[in-house]
Amino acid sequence: EEAGNSNLIMLLNTAIYPFLAAVLLTLLLGKVNKKLAPIGLAAGFIAGLVLIHTGLNLPPSKALDFLTVTVLLGLAVSLIETTHLSDKAKMSIGLIALLISFYLLLNPVLKHQSQTISVAWALAAAAITAIISGLQKLGASERYSHAPALSLVVVAAVTAPVVSIGGSLLLGQLLGVFAASMGGLVLIQRFVWNTSSTSAVTLGSFILAGLLAQAHVLADLPIWTMLAAYLAPTANIILNWFMKEDGTVISTIKASLPQILVSATIAGLSLWSVWPESSLY
Repeated sequence: EEAGNSNLIMLLNTAIYPFLAAVLLTLLLGKVNKKLAPIGLAAGFIAGLVLIHTGLNLPPSKALDFLTVTVLLGLAVSLIETTHLSDKAKMSIGLIALLISFYLLLNPVLKHQSQTISVAWALAAAAITAIISGLQKLGASERYSHAPALSLVVVAAVTAPVVSIGGSLLLGQLLGVFAASMGGLVLIQRFVWNTSSTSAVTLGSFILAGLLAQAHVLADLPIWTMLAAYLAPTANIILNWFMKEDGTVISTIKASLPQILVSATIAGLSLWSVWPESSLY
């Protein structure tokens, strides 16, 4: 009975509450301005973070605490992208924000080696995230696209068990929180407001890439598993060059299917590589 209650609480905190928070806020904010949709994702993830990471410190002091800063930086960049600033200015602001985000997320652990290592990790992670996120939005339709956002949901959902079993149940749960929050936003954008969900891709990339980087640095998961997981959306990027979503559900499914297959394959191989020799119990 106690195990059943624990599993129910875990499910509520990891999936249900973040999903509901994202759905409700995205629904309400859409009545004001649909460009504010990323706030729904931010609220859903923060809700899950507070529920799961019971030792959360504000102001941040430990690596996981800085996820709150990551959310705020990603949200700020997402909202700046809706302004009339030049593309070069937006890209520069986004890259600087990513650099700061990764440095804060990883430095509490990497600083024991050297500050140079922390900065090098932050630079590499920021560059990869900026490139993948930029390419996803470049090939997306401003009105109909949901595959880019769904690709992040898929990566988080299939990687969560790998991270949970391979090194950190907490980070695995947070990946589940992200998948639920982003999934809730996409559902509202698609079926209620009938508009693209690409406005949340920037914030989603900040959070997802940050969690995967922490899974390697904090939980010692193999770097190839986390890097392969995050590079999986290139399948979606390549397909966008040949097929555009037209607003129908079937076109979104077709655009997302290669991504799902690639991510599931990577997750399967990763799970096999990290599966412990002893019983999980």
